[in-house]
Amino acid sequence: MGEKYDFCALLTKYNKGSRNGYDSFVSQLADRKIEDGILLKCLTSLQPCVTQLDKENHQALVSVLLRLNWCSKPPAVIEVYQSIIITLVSTHTDFLKPCLKMIISVFVPDLKKKDGKVAVNEEMTQSHSRAFIQAHTLLRAITQIVPMAASPGVLVPLLGELSPWQGRHVYEQECYVRNLIQATYYLPTLRQNIMEHIIHKMINYDIQAPRSKLVETISDDSQESGIFNMDETSSCHEAAEKLDIMMVLLYEYIKSVCFNNGELNWECTKRFYREMLYVFEKIILPTYACSHTQFVMFYLASLKTELCDGFLDYLWKRVQNPNVHSVYRQTAVTYMGSLLARAKFINIRTVMRTLELMMTWAHNYTQTCLDSVMADIKHHGPFYSVCQAVFYVFAFRQKEMFETRKGLKWAENLQIQHLIQSRLNPLKVCLPLIVKTFASICRQHQLAFCDHIIQQNARSFIPVVSDGTQKVLEAYFPFDPYLLDRSKHYIEDQYRTYDRCVDFEDEDSAEEEDDDEMFTEDVMSSKHVAMATAPGSYVDKSNVDLMSYGTSPGFIDMT
Repeated sequence: MGEKYDFCALLTKYNKGSRNGYDSFVSQLADRKIEDGILLKCLTSLQPCVTQLDKENHQALVSVLLRLNWCSKPPAVIEVYQSIIITLVSTHTDFLKPCLKMIISVFVPDLKKKDGKVAVNEEMTQSHSRAFIQAHTLLRAITQIVPMAASPGVLVPLLGELSPWQGRHVYEQECYVRNLIQATYYLPTLRQNIMEHIIHKMINYDIQAPRSKLVETISDDSQESGIFNMDETSSCHEAAEKLDIMMVLLYEYIKSVCFNNGELNWECTKRFYREMLYVFEKIILPTYACSHTQFVMFYLASLKTELCDGFLDYLWKRVQNPNVHSVYRQTAVTYMGSLLARAKFINIRTVMRTLELMMTWAHNYTQTCLDSVMADIKHHGPFYSVCQAVFYVFAFRQKEMFETRKGLKWAENLQIQHLIQSRLNPLKVCLPLIVKTFASICRQHQLAFCDHIIQQNARSFIPVVSDGTQKVLEAYFPFDPYLLDRSKHYIEDQYRTYDRCVDFEDEDSAEEEDDDEMFTEDVMSSKHVAMATAPGSYVDKSNVDLMSYGTSPGFIDMT
């Protein structure tokens, strides 16, 4: 081997003050057109001397090493390169973070544009897959030899720092999330942290693709042709596509974690559920305008009755806890109501037991209020949210309730009349469509007489200049119909769509007919949902659900 490839000899001269040969060696490594054979000679000569490459004297050389496109090289080059990096980080921890950054950067392929467009083909994806395997092999080896590399304070911040920005191509986003998921298999202690990062990315896209925009069309003509508004809605559709793909990856990951040869692994499932519950509480539950990411919990709850019961119990404890902020208590109860209404995997006995708990709590709440208390969302938000959840669940599950042997007697024992006649007047604050549906159910089964109270509420409403306070609960139900086409099949078999089985009495007055029109404005019309799209798009055009409402937690001023 010539001296120019004998790095140990060059290093000896470098330590004595002669840089020429050393600098030439570094320049040769930095040449992007270096031949594989020459690269192998250089790396092989460098390998015995890696322990001497301290940060103070050899920063430039290490930087060149970390910029090498090593994953695409022949196996012999890859093997020597990985050995060099492993030795480097194990002997010089100063280089640990730069090496980890280099590996993580491989997880995001750099797509080249052709004629201004990104073309992803099979040859490219296979090449990237081979690179991903090599990067994971190296990362796994480093975390085993240098345990500090797998600590949350070292690796996790780098995952966020090197995450592709939101505008990057959907393929790049998919590759990154897929690789993060792959890392959890050999870094189980970081799984919860990695899930947090993935969910955070999904939430960002979820917010950019609100339900209201996903069901918009610009005209009847566009419905037929599948053409969309390309300014305001194009970014929404792009965000929804990225979210849809990430949802698929996450559902498939849950299956791989929780099932073994088709059988549910209960211990693994429990462990993963606890981790995801933490992520739900930290990221999903407090998020404003989240439409689809929360279905991860819906899917998890469908795997086993105990998980669903545990999730309901967790939510109910938050609702009852006066130390939790009012908005979070209200959001928690909307999750309860939406889950009880929509989940086919929740049997009617569980529904009825949960409604009993809610009604008991609501009755006790009214007893703690002074006689002077009046309807007021600001001070009694959790109470009204509980009442609305009860009314909402009745609208979805009333047929099953009254088909049970003691269903009518059970409903009578809820003392609905006492609740609606309280001075807090929940019928005045809850959504008009839900109130009207619930009133019809009560009338049909002679459980309570809501109509008189509804009419009084309507007469007592005097239009005034808004004072900025909310008068009616906002329509937010976290498990409203799923609109992402690629991933919907993971949900739809366990999902209940609304079956209008309540007959409203005929209304005679023109004023009441106007009210009917106002109530239906809360509902997603078939015109809005039946959106024609190109093949493979993400908007579900079938099974229009007439009990879907809004998109964001909190309240809305309806004056």
